[in-house]
Amino acid sequence: MQARNRPTIIDVARAADVGPSTVSRHVRGSKSVSPKVAKRIEMAIAALGYQPNAVARSLRIGRTQTLGLLFPHVNNVFYGHAMRTIQAEARLSGFTVMLLTHQEDAKLQQEQLASLKRAQVDGVILLPAAGTNVAQVLDLLGNTPVVTFDRALGKTIDSVVLDNYRAAREATEHLLSHGYSKILAVNADYKLQPLQDRLQGYVEAMYSAGKRAQIIISKDARQLREDLRSQLHPSGPAGAILSLSYSVTLAILSALQEIRFDLHDVGLIGIDDLEFSSFIDPPLTTLAQPAEELARRAVQQLLRRTAQNSSQVTGSAEKVAHVMLPGTLILRASCGCRPAPAKEQTSPGHPANGRGAGTRAQSARRRPRS
Repeated sequence: MQARNRPTIIDVARAADVGPSTVSRHVRGSKSVSPKVAKRIEMAIAALGYQPNAVARSLRIGRTQTLGLLFPHVNNVFYGHAMRTIQAEARLSGFTVMLLTHQEDAKLQQEQLASLKRAQVDGVILLPAAGTNVAQVLDLLGNTPVVTFDRALGKTIDSVVLDNYRAAREATEHLLSHGYSKILAVNADYKLQPLQDRLQGYVEAMYSAGKRAQIIISKDARQLREDLRSQLHPSGPAGAILSLSYSVTLAILSALQEIRFDLHDVGLIGIDDLEFSSFIDPPLTTLAQPAEELARRAVQQLLRRTAQNSSQVTGSAEKVAHVMLPGTLILRASCGCRPAPAKEQTSPGHPANGRGAGTRAQSARRRPRS
């Protein structure tokens, strides 16, 4: 039995009694086709089962309607929220998303960027690996637009990031307001700019308060347990911990449990609002990143760049855009706050000219620490 040939735009035109160019204009979404003719074309498309050839269309217009998304990995609540939002925002504009990961490996990142380039994506949202070479990225992608997400990558590439310095500084100041005599900052063993900015915010807040900065680098679980065991004393002055990354927050909670240190005996603020933050005892105060808004801004900026690319109008390029948004300090009992009142109060940041003015704080009265 001979297979039926796939219906073409000419078959649709013949069935609708119009010219192929009219069908083409209608399929592209042109408003120049009258409603009466458009209805005949739609009926012909349905009857024939016609599907536009996406590859041919891409070759014709020079665009694939695809965005590349290159993240370190997917097992992170912040990344997960961002990925879902990027996909949804891209879909609203008629784009699909190709997701790849680089596992914090700069060499693998180069290979994945090359794959996206070969796939002829219209633009790339990149969460760069540690040690990324800016020149290599630009050389590899050529004229393909790129926007970095969560981590800025120099002054020549668009970026959408959290105001990490201000967020960590205000989280530290919040702990200081509870009267803690010692605040430990626990950082990951990565030389990433967001982590360095958070560490700087913590150090400067401690310095301004006349306190000594005390930093633990979380290299492995055993060392973290020993460092926390030596630094924290339930019978001594009240101490607090500021976690500077998502993975470090998980490591701290695990280490404290393993050394049998009661969470009620230490103040704690974590990064990213973990799924279980409200369910541990005491509920965990967190510095939440605006994942959805950061993701929307990244897609919008990338689509502006792809539109400029396709228009091929010389001298029309925008200046490099660096968007910085504030975080939200979600106050629960682990930092020393009382449970939130019935109606939460939010102290908004004041973003201006693309820069966040600090950290929003949600809920709660303060409880003095002894």
